[in-house]
Amino acid sequence: MNQYLQASEASNFSTKVTLLLLATLLMAGCVTSTQYPTSAKMVNIQDVPMESDPANKVANLSYDRLIQKADTYLDSNNVRLARLHYRKALDKKPLSMAATVGLGTILFREAKLEEAALLLENALENSPSNAPALTVLGIIERNRGNLKASLARLNKALEQRPQDPEVLTELAITNDYIGQERLTYAEPLYKKVVSLKPNSSAAHNNLGFNYLLQGRHKEAIKTFTRALALAPDNKRAKNNLAAAYLLNEQTDKALKLFQDTVGLAAAYNNLGYIQMTRGNWQQAEKAFKKALQLNPSFYVRAKENLEHLHSSTR
Repeated sequence: MNQYLQASEASNFSTKVTLLLLATLLMAGCVTSTQYPTSAKMVNIQDVPMESDPANKVANLSYDRLIQKADTYLDSNNVRLARLHYRKALDKKPLSMAATVGLGTILFREAKLEEAALLLENALENSPSNAPALTVLGIIERNRGNLKASLARLNKALEQRPQDPEVLTELAITNDYIGQERLTYAEPLYKKVVSLKPNSSAAHNNLGFNYLLQGRHKEAIKTFTRALALAPDNKRAKNNLAAAYLLNEQTDKALKLFQDTVGLAAAYNNLGYIQMTRGNWQQAEKAFKKALQLNPSFYVRAKENLEHLHSSTR
């Protein structure tokens, strides 16, 4: 999972809340944390939808081959074939944690958080220290807004796999979500991931985002720049670098990067938004008006921001 900026109406730009919630203005969408009821019915493996296998070709594969192919399909976001292979693997090994975690991950990606959690919690009764299941549950708890529960799950997963980049990253992200007081706990976790995967653009992007949350803008710029050197098409890193430039008063560089990703009108809207959160009302108004002038189809977003700006200064 990669970190990215979102949007908010907050005014204290040095806090983690503003940066984590810096909404759709700086990046494309995000997962919304939602509370879910705890009294849902139990979910069994049999309840998970299964794709048809008319030629019975998949069923003839070995268990190991089924899991291998299922994981590959899941990595490429081919949910239909991933689900089919995981289900066939369960036919061969009904208590397979690899297949169960795979199905739970699919449910999570389909935004069926409650079903995914129940499926994985049931599986953990047979294998309470399974790191992949604990990791996915930690992510689910974070998306539910249960950050303490997320920490508990991910810390337990880390005990089992202290060198696992995914576990380290998810634990770090949860620490970031908790707030300013946990950012320094997350930083060494991100650094460890970078040491394990020095050529990973995503790893450098996540570390840079942590620096950004801490207000260490120059270090964030350096780290995002490294992320882009490793993967020039990494739009998240490019948008985060643009935000870091804005926060470091390097407006021209920020606008150029935003123009390459979201377009010039959206770039001026983003600039106006950040200026507004920092109390620079005149600069914000000028940027919003420029966004409206450049692209009438961007009218609604920029106009709403401009109206909010005017109401805030009355």
